[in-house]
Amino acid sequence: MPEKTDPLCGLEFKSFQDWNGDRPSQTLIFHNNCSSWWIKVAVDGSLPEQALGLGSFKRRFVFQEFVEAIDFGQLQLLDDTVTTINLSLTEQSQNSITIRNGHQNPANFLIAVAHRMCCIIAEDPRRVIYPTLERQQCLPAFEARCLQTVEVVAPTVRTVLFKEQIFAYKTIDRPIYEPEDTEHVLNEINVLEQLRGLPSIAQLVGLVVSEDPYKTCPSTNSPAVITGFLLEYYPRGSLEQIFEDEFQFDALPIQWALQIGTALRSLHKRGRTHLDIKPSNIVLDANENAVLIDVSGTGGYVWEWLSPEMQAFIQQNSESSPANAPFEARVSTDCWAYGRLLSTMAEKIGTSGIGEKLQSIANALTKAVPESRISLCDALAQLNEK
Repeated sequence: MPEKTDPLCGLEFKSFQDWNGDRPSQTLIFHNNCSSWWIKVAVDGSLPEQALGLGSFKRRFVFQEFVEAIDFGQLQLLDDTVTTINLSLTEQSQNSITIRNGHQNPANFLIAVAHRMCCIIAEDPRRVIYPTLERQQCLPAFEARCLQTVEVVAPTVRTVLFKEQIFAYKTIDRPIYEPEDTEHVLNEINVLEQLRGLPSIAQLVGLVVSEDPYKTCPSTNSPAVITGFLLEYYPRGSLEQIFEDEFQFDALPIQWALQIGTALRSLHKRGRTHLDIKPSNIVLDANENAVLIDVSGTGGYVWEWLSPEMQAFIQQNSESSPANAPFEARVSTDCWAYGRLLSTMAEKIGTSGIGEKLQSIANALTKAVPESRISLCDALAQLNEK
């Protein structure tokens, strides 16, 4: 989440996007007289031909010079949100922007044609949406400003330090944000809350909250917003990382298989499914116990880890996702992916007795005909056999 500063007046540049000169946009904060507005300046269409031959760094410089020249004080900016300023070239100067005195640089082709740009102001529909704290009042809350980042481990996850203890902080904000991402995070919080105390499932510590990043006037009273949540930290890394190294763990794979299967069974008993079982979503705690993470059941998925019948469902319903499939189909794809996970373990172990046992159970879980596969309970029973 971006940190805000409060200079008396000025621009604070944030992210810039440019697709080889097509639809460039610049997100920034406009500070003026102790108030702040989040703004996204976007050009509807491609830049002029003379800009397309420039490198990306030069195009960014030219566009930011143009943005710095805009007199934002003359525009009707929206409070407490992100204002999108969409610009397009027209033959008339209706709703045009104003260039500040001293910034009329004719060498900048955008500034030169600013008087012909039509300006449309609206709320940014793709802004990061931060829900208010009232929706999750029963959980412990941690101030974002009190968390010290230790390491960024994924686009949405970082390890943080709070009172000399390390946690995993999963954020709503991310490099490529989609409006539905906020609901996915809230759903994951809800699922994790229901699963608190259950073994082999990532444990929710609490919510991370802050003042609304988009608040225009600092003196305005407004509820805190949720920026993400804290999880217990699992220091031994993921199975994906373990598999990349030399695999020397004797009986641990059987233990991991039982723990992962038990976690899946707990989800299914509560009417939940995972839908993204894969090595990177299994982590190890300090005692080398396997823990299932990313349990929302509504986030992303990897095509190769979907059962054949789930792949067929997606192909027949191109605008759908695994989360929209019937519950039994979702359970089936979880079990199939669990079987593939056991097969991956077996491949890493080799032809030992443990490897053969895991492969045999994996084969029974991933048979081509769903009706001929063993159940998750049967798989766990076979894993428990001596």
